[in-house]
Amino acid sequence: MVVKDYIVIGGGSAGYASVLTLKEENPNATVLWISNEDRFPYKRTKINKHIASGFAKEDFSMVDHDWLVNNHVDLLYDQVEKIDPNKHELSFLHRGPLKYNKLIIATGSQPNTLNIEGLPKDLITNVYTARHVENIIRNAPHVKSYLIIGAGVEGVETADQLVEIGKNVVLIDRNPFVLQRFLTPKFSELLQKTIQNNGVELILNVSNISYQETDDDKVFIDIEGNKMFFDKVISTIGYKPNITLALNSNIKCNRGILVNEFLESSVEDVYAAGDVAEHPNGTTTGLWHAAEHQGKIAALNAIGKKTRLTLLPFRMKTEVFGEYYFSKLPEKDEYEIYSETNNNIVRDMYFHDNQLVGLLMCNDGERAKIYQKALLEQWELAKIHKELPI
Repeated sequence: MVVKDYIVIGGGSAGYASVLTLKEENPNATVLWISNEDRFPYKRTKINKHIASGFAKEDFSMVDHDWLVNNHVDLLYDQVEKIDPNKHELSFLHRGPLKYNKLIIATGSQPNTLNIEGLPKDLITNVYTARHVENIIRNAPHVKSYLIIGAGVEGVETADQLVEIGKNVVLIDRNPFVLQRFLTPKFSELLQKTIQNNGVELILNVSNISYQETDDDKVFIDIEGNKMFFDKVISTIGYKPNITLALNSNIKCNRGILVNEFLESSVEDVYAAGDVAEHPNGTTTGLWHAAEHQGKIAALNAIGKKTRLTLLPFRMKTEVFGEYYFSKLPEKDEYEIYSETNNNIVRDMYFHDNQLVGLLMCNDGERAKIYQKALLEQWELAKIHKELPI
């Protein structure tokens, strides 16, 4: 039976960072990278932002055939069904088993299930995979109206794209604000006005929603007592760690795969990184750059370079309806806020002991990398005014 030095399961940013680090640190190692999609691993955050323009199958690929060949990385398109930690063996949906010396699970997340009683599944789609978005693009000429459920980053970005191609869009959420996970009410209200000014019907604080059929075979969704007709429903109600494989393999899980500070799972020689990992403080991350960082750390530990994971302050950024938003809310409870506005640029900076510990910014996207640097280095206010004058 074939034995690989390292096997990485998952084609997202954590998987890519793991593979890249393994080959950089140990060029002669045999590395197998497994993806259950139908294309080269790609930047998942790009796909729903290109509904209007469309995209080719390999447009957002992180690697290509030449990169795989030149780096001696084998890419396998298949789904791992089970891990046998005692035998260090993987079972697959299609091919025969394989053995590993070290295994990194980077299976990411999966969409939360939208439960509206009676709503036919063929009316619901997600924007999680490239295939999801390709289907939306393909069917768009036949669809006039969309209901997007979930006003997080993904939902707002998708609404932006559908409006651009002339569709009627209703965006709803159970929360009182859009992007509630990342924005304060002040910044949410700025974005909400922009969303509505661009023709999206925004309905928040939704607690009652139901699906009904009429006697003349028409269908509608009742939202807070208002009967509304839609051709398609897009669910962007969030994600949960994709722990199906781990559960099938008796690897300890809670919300995610339980890992220690070295990203080691409950079984020997198996690591977990990215959205699927649950850290000792009980958190799961769910952001691209956080997953990328964890993928690197998992690989270093897999090759024997003991490296503790530090959860760094990664930011959310999005550009929608012609506006740019950047967010890193403070983790500390005690802080001072400095609010500054100049023309259309708005920013709230959070300081603890005169060190930058949080930031919300609107419409200063050209300097986003400098803002990120300021957060990582915890600049003082005087340095921000010098390096990032508004």
